[in-house]
Amino acid sequence: MEDKNYIYHLIALEFSNEMDSAQQHELQSWLKLSSENVAEYNEIIKVLTYYDALDAMKKIDVSHDLLLVKKKLNKHSNKNTFVMNFQKVAAILLLPLLIYTAWNISKPSTFSKKVSLMKTSETTFGVRSQIQLSDGTKVWINSGSKLTYPDEFTGKVREVKLEGEAYFQVESDKEHPFYVDLNGCKVKATGTRFNISNYKEDNEITTYLEHGKVSLLSAVSKDSNKSVQLNENEIIVYQKADKQYHITNADGKKYIGWIDGALIFKNDDTNDVAARLGRWFNAEIIFDEEVLKSDYVFTATFKHESLEEALRLLSYSTPITYKILSGSKQDDSSFSKRKVLISKK
Repeated sequence: MEDKNYIYHLIALEFSNEMDSAQQHELQSWLKLSSENVAEYNEIIKVLTYYDALDAMKKIDVSHDLLLVKKKLNKHSNKNTFVMNFQKVAAILLLPLLIYTAWNISKPSTFSKKVSLMKTSETTFGVRSQIQLSDGTKVWINSGSKLTYPDEFTGKVREVKLEGEAYFQVESDKEHPFYVDLNGCKVKATGTRFNISNYKEDNEITTYLEHGKVSLLSAVSKDSNKSVQLNENEIIVYQKADKQYHITNADGKKYIGWIDGALIFKNDDTNDVAARLGRWFNAEIIFDEEVLKSDYVFTATFKHESLEEALRLLSYSTPITYKILSGSKQDDSSFSKRKVLISKK
């Protein structure tokens, strides 16, 4: 136990939670030898804790830097001078050590404790899924969507990124607000249930609030500090191009029915029907020019119907006819989407 290098190594291991029981016994034995050892240990731990959040990425010689610090400290016998100079010297000389200990670059398992790994849950068209985040938040992910999130929330905020559509049931935590990054704007929540549709091919982002409180941040106007808050059963439609938005009362079933397997249209135009029907059944829906010019609106609910059954039901209420073309085999042996050609009767 005379080797200071080894003692400093043990302190680093303890701080980074890498110490085994035998090493713990050795460190405790050294601490019991004298009050000076305890004082030295406590001061080192204080500084390690203070600099724990630093995120530099440089691997260093731990023992060498600790010895430099010790050498500097030993020059001062007065207690007050000791503390003052320890803080000054430690801030300079202990920096690499502290980074090593906090982040432990040479040991990936320790590094992962400080910086969460990012995960992605992605669904293909025609498929829906459900996941639970580390904080207990539940997320339903709709067809053709991607959610990126950390394996563990470790900071002051909980943030995920959404491309596509998802329904969130956020675990309440006012001290750690929940953010959904929508590539240009964000939705903020604490504990609430809401649905967001943010497909990249769409011209708008919609957020429907079922319960609780949410706010749309940043991109709602040129004023980056402005936010708009929704009330329950309201929907905000944000136009990506001109950053304009409007809020209206909404029929929740239309926007969240999909989590129960229901595709619901209510006075929707051809563009909306083409997009949502195509994602739901993994097909490309094409309306001819006459239908597009007719300003038809569609109202229907589909739950267990096939694509052909859904199209047939639509044709009963609207003067349209349809033709389904099978997908063709591609060079990589995959098959293209089915195409549906919809024309006026």
